Amino acid sequence: MADSSSQLNFPLLKLVSDARSTYGLRHRDFDRYRSHCVAKVHHLRKSLGLGQTQGKSRKYQSKPVQADKVTSDKHLQIVLFNAERCWAHSQQLKSTLDDPATPPATKHLFAKRLTKASSHAAELLALVQSPDLASRLSASHVAQVQAYALVQRGTVAFERNKHADGLAAHSAAFEVLGRLAETAPSATDEALANEVMDEVEPMLRFCAYRLGLDTASGVASIAKDVAGRDMGALVPEWDALSAKLGDEGQQGERESVEIRWRGEVVPVRNAELVGPALKVQEALASLREDEKRSGAKGGEGAQGKRKADGQGQGGKKDILGARRMGTYDTALLVLSDAEAVARQLVEDNQIAATKGNTARSEASARPLSLFHSYIQYHLLTVRLKRDLLLIASAASKLASREAKIHATEAAFVAQTGSRDPLVAEGKVRRLRAKAYPGLVKVFDTALLSLETLRDLEAVERDDELSTTVEARIALVRAQRCQYLALSYALVPSLSYSTSSSSSTAAAASSQQQKRLTTSYGSALSLLSRAKLYVREARHAASALESLGNDGDDDAGDEADLVAPVLALDDGAFTALERALEGDKRRLAREWFDAAGGRVPGADGGDGDEDEDELDLGELNLAEGDKAQQQQQQQASRPKVPFYDVAFNYVTAFDMDAIAARAGLAGAGASETAAAAPAQAASAQQESDDDEEGEVEQQQEKPAKRGWGFGLFGRG
Repeated sequence: MADSSSQLNFPLLKLVSDARSTYGLRHRDFDRYRSHCVAKVHHLRKSLGLGQTQGKSRKYQSKPVQADKVTSDKHLQIVLFNAERCWAHSQQLKSTLDDPATPPATKHLFAKRLTKASSHAAELLALVQSPDLASRLSASHVAQVQAYALVQRGTVAFERNKHADGLAAHSAAFEVLGRLAETAPSATDEALANEVMDEVEPMLRFCAYRLGLDTASGVASIAKDVAGRDMGALVPEWDALSAKLGDEGQQGERESVEIRWRGEVVPVRNAELVGPALKVQEALASLREDEKRSGAKGGEGAQGKRKADGQGQGGKKDILGARRMGTYDTALLVLSDAEAVARQLVEDNQIAATKGNTARSEASARPLSLFHSYIQYHLLTVRLKRDLLLIASAASKLASREAKIHATEAAFVAQTGSRDPLVAEGKVRRLRAKAYPGLVKVFDTALLSLETLRDLEAVERDDELSTTVEARIALVRAQRCQYLALSYALVPSLSYSTSSSSSTAAAASSQQQKRLTTSYGSALSLLSRAKLYVREARHAASALESLGNDGDDDAGDEADLVAPVLALDDGAFTALERALEGDKRRLAREWFDAAGGRVPGADGGDGDEDEDELDLGELNLAEGDKAQQQQQQQASRPKVPFYDVAFNYVTAFDMDAIAARAGLAGAGASETAAAAPAQAASAQQESDDDEEGEVEQQQEKPAKRGWGFGLFGRG
């Protein structure tokens, strides 16, 4: 006799879900799953001593599982996987019925294997309801076996077109599964029950439709009505079992997975998503807590703007220190793992749908897709927030270093009085030249995240969200253009300081002019483009205000993580426009000063003083002097490279030298002399050369003819 005091752990729904998802049913491979069930039953029987005896006779001996001899859950698993083996075989046969080459007996064999699976499920139910095992199993485990037996019974009736019996069995199973999901001790158990409900619902709907029932309002009400009528016959002592389920659910502490996003509930009806969903909720909660803590300290004053004059350098450790960096890295790791799991489930569901339009694939498609979009959106949002905080932290550190350099140089000048003030400016420029390119790369990463956000299907469907993303893309592009323009403006001064010592003054001046034209011109062009991006962002923000904030109000606990560091208000746009205008004026003045010009009134004087400083004696209207000056300017002006392949090929080679080396010096020289007259020779010499060229050509003509023409030509 078995020990009646030991409790058995037999979570049927979890065992079936794990086996099906691991051994082939992700991609509708029933043959692989059937092989797994055969091997599983063989190993279980061998480990329990219920296998066939090996000997010369090899006579089959039936060794069924008996309730009074059950010592562990392995005995129950033998019956369960026997049912799964028959069910997998029936589904494999069903997938071949549409093939014209399939024998007619296959349909009969399919029905027999499905009936056999239902009989094994009924045997399992009889075991768990026996007096020897009823007290050793929890109410949840008994209810799971009851639901499994009802699903197998309803499937047999559905395949035999007995819609009344199928409706009754599926309605009872739907009611039992709903009660299991309602009283589940954990979110995983709830998801397992929801998975089976999603599988049962299409068959239940079809049976109700064939019986003439109204299915427009859903099948839950139909299942409740039918189950209330037939529950006593299908599930004996259901009221007592339901009460036990309620008591067990109240005893345990249940972790709920309730996700609301943009005013919509994101269902988690897959057991594999429960763990990642809980971790994602914890990670997002930690980020919101970090946001509140940093907001209370006032550390997030940077919005990706340049801190050039030491502004906002207080609390730079609160912008993105080691603690906050670790928080964001942990959240990104959790979101990346959850996104990989959700993406794999979506792909597997699509593959299963292509191999067969199953009920489970149809029911799971939308919840999986919605959860995947939710995870993708938050992954990209957290990555964007981290990049923007990294930019703000780097800008704050750069501003503090610049302030320290200026303070050190000011103290040194005050002590000695002989320090060149441009030394500090050179140090600041070199420091910015190291920092700005890295910030531009971080802006590129932020833009990539925003553009990926814009292409999400969930974002495209939401007008307000898509407009917000477009406005942020334009604003980040404007800030990127600002940093890129400042990087271009640093090139002339740095390159001039390195090249002036190693080259002549004229060559250095020419190279400096080229760098000025290229660098400052590109910088001013980028600043103009940044203004256009700011205008575009302002227009998108105004359109966002017209749409209203209903989506945010409905979102509830979902707060926008990017808003504190990338605000879309009029103040942020105005501040950025002023910064761009100031940079544009400063760079234009630097370009003009570096090119050798002077700005009127730059020293505090009037424009009349600048006009008096002009030397009127240098103004000469003589044509000869003017032409000579133009020639000198053209001679001193560097030649612009002319990228014309045909022209360069003709002018780049000395054709006379090539002809001489080829043995065509006479003909080539005479033809060249006749075609290209010398500029320094007189008109008479040109005519003589032409006559000589004609005589030589007339003398050479007979020599080029054949022997026949030469004989006739002698006469």
